[in-house]
Amino acid sequence: MDVNSLHCFRLAYESGSVSQAAKRAFLTRQGMSQTLKGLEADLGRTLFVRTPQGLEPTPTADLVYPKAVDLLGSYEAIRAICSAEDPVCEPVRMSMSLGALDSVPFDRLVEEFRADHPGVRLELDIVEPVIAERCVAEGGEDVAFIVGNLEGPRTRCTRLCDIPLHVAVHESLLPREDRHTLASLRGLTWFGLSESFPLDEAIMDLARTRGLDLSMSFDWHDYHLILDQVRQRRGACVIPRHRVPAFCTDGIVAIPFDGEPCTWPLNALTPRNRPVSAAARTVLDWFSERLQREA
Repeated sequence: MDVNSLHCFRLAYESGSVSQAAKRAFLTRQGMSQTLKGLEADLGRTLFVRTPQGLEPTPTADLVYPKAVDLLGSYEAIRAICSAEDPVCEPVRMSMSLGALDSVPFDRLVEEFRADHPGVRLELDIVEPVIAERCVAEGGEDVAFIVGNLEGPRTRCTRLCDIPLHVAVHESLLPREDRHTLASLRGLTWFGLSESFPLDEAIMDLARTRGLDLSMSFDWHDYHLILDQVRQRRGACVIPRHRVPAFCTDGIVAIPFDGEPCTWPLNALTPRNRPVSAAARTVLDWFSERLQREA
């Protein structure tokens, strides 16, 4: 057992998904799975039950998690004592949901922000939207970017931009046509996140209006698992426009929504019960202006 394995355990516990934990740790899914299995072997206990919906923590994992958080906090405190960070660089703790991360080219935008504002140090984390809202409310994060509306009594949700979407589907599931439209999806399985998610509600309304006879599936509550279903030629889902060139390869095609307004909102969460720092305000203003252009 080492710091890396505890860090991977914490990410897996908080995200409930191997793929999300792997992305946050900059590992492959296989690498994350091997690390978790190695930790379980070291401890002699099962920490997660693997299900189609993701990872389900065991009672042992529930006991280990707070201890792991404490140990990792102590480790970071020791590193901070020994580090020589520039004291004039003001930190902004910023979390992003995977949906937000997939919506726009954040890697490039973060690098551009750092070049424009060297006096602000972004401390980035990738978490589930519910955890992001809790962290902002409790002061663990200064700001969070999420997809959808998730405003709580201690947080404020502000619209940054609307992300244009396309349909992603493998061409083998479509009729032979010169041009594919929404009508080409008739009778297919549609993979969504939840019947109550506004975008999925809009898709169901659109399917009824257009007579598409879609079979709605909400079995996969992880967007990256939904994308895997499309790769495996099992149905269709939405894809943010900026991801189309990278994702739509090897027979996967992107179909526009034929003039139908189909977007998902990219929002910022900020605290309602305490002032936003000047550095955090700089982050919000810069990203708000830049995201309007990107979208």
